[in-house]
Amino acid sequence: MNLDERDKILLGLGTGVLLASSLRVFVAGAYSSLEKTFFYGMNFPSGLGILLLLLAAFLVGRLSRKVGAAIMAAYALVLLATDATEYVHLLAAFALPVALALVKELDVKYLAMGLVADLSLRVLAVGAEPADFPYTRVVLTLFLLLGAYALWKEPGTLKKPGFGLYAFAALLELGLIYPNAVMRYSGMTVYYLPEFVGFSLLLALAILLGPYLARKPTVAMALLIIGSATLFLKPLSLVGLPLALASAIALVKNAKGSRGGIIGAVYLFLVATLALGAYVGRDIGLPFMEDRLEALILAVSIIYALNTYGKGTEVSLPSVKEVAGPLLGVVVASVIVLALFNAGPTYDEAKKDVLVWTYNVHQGFGPYDGTFNGYELVNLLSEKNPDIWFAQEVVGGMIGNGYQDVPLFISAHLGYAYEYKPAIEGTYGIAVFSHWHMKTEAELNLPSMGQARPAQKVSIEELGVTLVNVHMGLSEEERAMQAEELLKFAEASPVAQIIAGDTNAEPDERAIEILTRDYKDAFPERPPYTFLWERNGVRDEENIDYILLKRDWPARVKDYGCLCDIEVSDHRPVWAVIELP
Repeated sequence: MNLDERDKILLGLGTGVLLASSLRVFVAGAYSSLEKTFFYGMNFPSGLGILLLLLAAFLVGRLSRKVGAAIMAAYALVLLATDATEYVHLLAAFALPVALALVKELDVKYLAMGLVADLSLRVLAVGAEPADFPYTRVVLTLFLLLGAYALWKEPGTLKKPGFGLYAFAALLELGLIYPNAVMRYSGMTVYYLPEFVGFSLLLALAILLGPYLARKPTVAMALLIIGSATLFLKPLSLVGLPLALASAIALVKNAKGSRGGIIGAVYLFLVATLALGAYVGRDIGLPFMEDRLEALILAVSIIYALNTYGKGTEVSLPSVKEVAGPLLGVVVASVIVLALFNAGPTYDEAKKDVLVWTYNVHQGFGPYDGTFNGYELVNLLSEKNPDIWFAQEVVGGMIGNGYQDVPLFISAHLGYAYEYKPAIEGTYGIAVFSHWHMKTEAELNLPSMGQARPAQKVSIEELGVTLVNVHMGLSEEERAMQAEELLKFAEASPVAQIIAGDTNAEPDERAIEILTRDYKDAFPERPPYTFLWERNGVRDEENIDYILLKRDWPARVKDYGCLCDIEVSDHRPVWAVIELP
């Protein structure tokens, strides 16, 4: 590579951002596309994306650098225009092998700069997807276009990445470069912006110091495997996973062989599929993967380490300036978000009339094209300002939604306190958001035949209320069984005055009959629907989201309704204004 130092830095920044972003968008787009195909029978291009990835893995070594620059620029401009992942992931399928081809040519220190630049964008987006928020989307596009500019200037052909670099990409895509994923993998269910910023700085340091380990590959291999194994010894993984990340960076140059590119692409696809199975395994035919993410990360670490064994190479170590510069970028991003956003909950005074919501937010995706919905969700909540929000399908760092952290960015933007109950792998479940202090009283996963279904009980001392939040199953038999269990859970001490959530049950169903033995619907008249799927002439309306009040509780419903014209999720916000006794 004959670029000057400035262009190498630009290309490194663009490559790191392109690699991380295309991994996120490819997997998120394929997953959201698959959901439409699997659940609704719609013809979305989930299979096409996989075929394009394999085609790109085959072609990348035959592409000129100018074609690679064009793909990089096109990906940047499309992301600037839209974050509709079900379509953008088709372009990400080509961008990803181009990114790995550039990783093969770059010194590791320049790649580290790029990965830290992507981490800075995550900090600026306070844990959300950078492509979703306008201000981070512009900076993301700028990084990519500057990288494309540097790549365009040099003639020649891209070098074909082999299996080892796809193995590296697979390890990154399991979440080691995302602070919220690592914290939630390690058992942290509630944290706020200062903790996220602090851990981001730790991961940035791990990435930047990784090249210093490169001259001791045997040590790096051992630390990679040991660090990943600490997932079985939580919370030691708060230290172990950053060590694993530094070691993975250290071994990149050892993984730069040219063989097995198509096999590597297949391997990356299989790893991502298995990782999704850790969350929705029973729904997609991989029940053995549920709650097996720790084992998968360890196995992928071992495979990557073995691929680099015995391949020691000379590495250009970063200077103090090359470490300090990117780290300063994270520090600046951290200072900005700490100044602009809420560092923790901003509590209200107790009041009598409380606006209560229940709202399933669809794993961070809009309903029809897999757009990330964080920006729209923040705006909706800012406008309507519910006092208490029972939220379902809340993601805190799941591979299928680009590792968004919904509890964090909602709290940072709007000042809510939250209590999070992950159903699976610490990163996907339900949450209660409130303007007051909360305490988790109890939580459980209901007996399920399909995907794990959670319930949580929280109390708000200032209001003198106890609440139960729930997300129930997909089959009628399952829901009836869960309703009996949920009623026992709600009426155990302290008794819940409100049960709310996505029951997946229509008003005349057995599950609702069970729950309304001791609880009454806050709605004297049900809305026309609380869930709506509408596409290509297909319209599916369901009335499945409820706010239920204890029958002997002397509270009064002053107003109620459904925001049925809101399309941020496939569900609709259901609300009630409750006058407390």
